[in-house]
Amino acid sequence: MSEAAKRKQAQRARRAALGIKRVEVALSERERQQLDHLRIARAGTGDPYSADEYISTLIRRDWEHWLEQEATLKGHSCPNCECQLPGGCGGTFDGETACWLTKGKRALAL
Repeated sequence: MSEAAKRKQAQRARRAALGIKRVEVALSERERQQLDHLRIARAGTGDPYSADEYISTLIRRDWEHWLEQEATLKGHSCPNCECQLPGGCGGTFDGETACWLTKGKRALAL
């Protein structure tokens, strides 16, 4: 087995041990250009982020943001149905003015 094959095998073993799985993302040409630009711009003066690093960082930051939003909603209920937020009535009253989901779901969307 070549040295390159051994390194790749070791890399796969490390990733498997960490539970890392590959996810493919389909990007348009414009999105790919934006990703490439942002990988460089967000790195500051250091080496550009790899696409994996950049996307992983975005996911972690969004997760932290979600936890903050979720903590804000815990202990609160919809003024209309009095169900626990963020789920509320599950959409039964969505669209009605008094239902939290009518406007609140937009605050949770990306």
